[in-house]
Amino acid sequence: MKNHEIKIKQGSSSLSEFVKKPLPNDEEVEAFDKYVVNEAKEEEIKNSLARIYQDDEGNKVDIKTLTVKRKRGFFFNLFTFIIVVFVLGGAAYAAYNYIYLKMDTAKQPVSISFEADQEVASGEEFFYMLNYKNEDKVAINNIEIKVKYPDNFIFLESSPAPSKNNDTWERAGLDSHRSDLIKIKGKLVGPIGANEIILADMIYKPENFSSEFKKSATFETKINDLGLDFSFINSDSALINEENEIIIKFKARDQNYINSFRVTLDRPDEVEIINQSAAATGTPAVPSIKVDGQGAWLISNLGKNENELSIKFKVKEKKQPSVNLNLKFELPWEVKDQPVKYYLFYEKDLNYEIIKSDLNINIIINGSPFDQGVNFGQTLNYSINYANKGETLMNNVLIMAVLESGFLDWPALIDKNNGTVRGNTISWSKQEIPALDEINSGAEGVIDFSIGLKAQAAIDLSKIYQVKSYVKYSISGKSAGSENQSNTIINKINSDLNLVEQLRYFSDDNLAVGSGPLPPKVGQTTSLKVYWTINNNLHELNDLRISFNLPANIIWGGKNRSSVGEVSLDSANNQIVWQIGRLPVTVYKADAEFNLDLMPTEADRNTIMIILPGTNISATDSETGMPINKTLKAKTSKLEDDNIAGGDGVVQ
Repeated sequence: MKNHEIKIKQGSSSLSEFVKKPLPNDEEVEAFDKYVVNEAKEEEIKNSLARIYQDDEGNKVDIKTLTVKRKRGFFFNLFTFIIVVFVLGGAAYAAYNYIYLKMDTAKQPVSISFEADQEVASGEEFFYMLNYKNEDKVAINNIEIKVKYPDNFIFLESSPAPSKNNDTWERAGLDSHRSDLIKIKGKLVGPIGANEIILADMIYKPENFSSEFKKSATFETKINDLGLDFSFINSDSALINEENEIIIKFKARDQNYINSFRVTLDRPDEVEIINQSAAATGTPAVPSIKVDGQGAWLISNLGKNENELSIKFKVKEKKQPSVNLNLKFELPWEVKDQPVKYYLFYEKDLNYEIIKSDLNINIIINGSPFDQGVNFGQTLNYSINYANKGETLMNNVLIMAVLESGFLDWPALIDKNNGTVRGNTISWSKQEIPALDEINSGAEGVIDFSIGLKAQAAIDLSKIYQVKSYVKYSISGKSAGSENQSNTIINKINSDLNLVEQLRYFSDDNLAVGSGPLPPKVGQTTSLKVYWTINNNLHELNDLRISFNLPANIIWGGKNRSSVGEVSLDSANNQIVWQIGRLPVTVYKADAEFNLDLMPTEADRNTIMIILPGTNISATDSETGMPINKTLKAKTSKLEDDNIAGGDGVVQ
């Protein structure tokens, strides 16, 4: 290859200019390669710079005009530092809560909890045991425990004593793996079924930790018993300006913790309490009853017997068709230097229909103007009292007694005035009672009659087992309106409780269930079997008890069995007792049996011994609220219920 002269101008970028030259030699080729590489690098640098000086949309930026941003100042940095510390502190607190507070109590290093009876009687003293533990690896300090009691809790004392207000305890600290206890003594006073909740908050600081933390605990206690039984005798209507009476009966149970209480009667303005001071007496044999202001009484020294408080009132005017009287029973509790606080544990509303009439007329059944329980087969004795309280003469008065019930024995009606019977009413006019022709102002009279209940009825739970009685009247042939009506009495029919009693030597299968000589002989023992069978279908019974006193020379023979309750010997009272208590209607039949031993002495020779002197059955009907008491006929050594062993029963 021939040598050629190649001239490359420094900085030339024209390749065409270069290729017009003669073919290069090897050195020239090497130089050309370096040039191309340098050109590529330069282009890459330009492109990189172009990208740096572009805006967000890819356009070239004028770098001759510059915007200078200010540097962050001291206060901005300080504020930023505080925010960071706050966030980090919150994160630490949240982490502690997550790790320690959100875990199950049993696994928590710090915990607080209550222990107490889940059920207590009203007024019964008990303890809240407040436990707090530190199972952490470090001590906790600055402990404050504050308790919020139920509204009807009475604080008595605690160990240790509170730091302040009977509800706050303070402690300097609690070491690692240690626990402590606060024992709070008190009582809950409230109605049956009330669920009371106590709360406790514990605030503390873990050692080497600047933040406070809190633990909480709650516990629920139910009031399951009152310890007192209340019943009320009252009418459901009231005549204007006539005396009305509320009889409150109360009795303390064996387990009772309320031995004194206050009764208050809340009433509208038109109701006036009369003769309140008459109830303000008491003797050692009965509870003390003292007036505690208008419409309030303090009762104490209850004793074991049933007692009563009588409240008499009258309605001065008729402002509305009926009035509601509210009776409250409260336990007064006084703390030194504080006003008396009253804890409500029982409440009763009594609603009265208000009757305004010139002819005041009322009805009394079996000596009472109030609702009461009655038994199948019982006779109801009625008295209708009427009086002209107006200023004018009343002519041609018609009086009608309305008796609403399907259980009355109408053929057994006894009415000396021979009133007219139509359906469920008996009416009297001047034809039957001449005095009803004209009733002068201030005149009054009485109409008496009686009717019995059916001895028994097939039980049909869809029926209402009661007798509703009231009296209406009309004047001069005018119809009897709602104002011309007496009080209403509802006699609920007690349950059909029945006891069948048998005294046997032989069973129905002719098997000997007794032993010893028959008839009985002096100086020898004869054993007899007593069978009791209870039937009850209508209402549930409470406090069911069957008993009799053992006569002389009759002793408990044992061999007892019962399907419900227990038959036993009450040695202190020398009684045989079948204690059942509650008997639901689902248990319509119950039975028991036991043995009695006869040990005749010389004084019994040639006599018929009384073995069962008259068994007593007592219970309370849960529907009527009335007691049921029955006494059976006596059973003797003649063994009236045993056809096989029958004889004269004379002791030999």
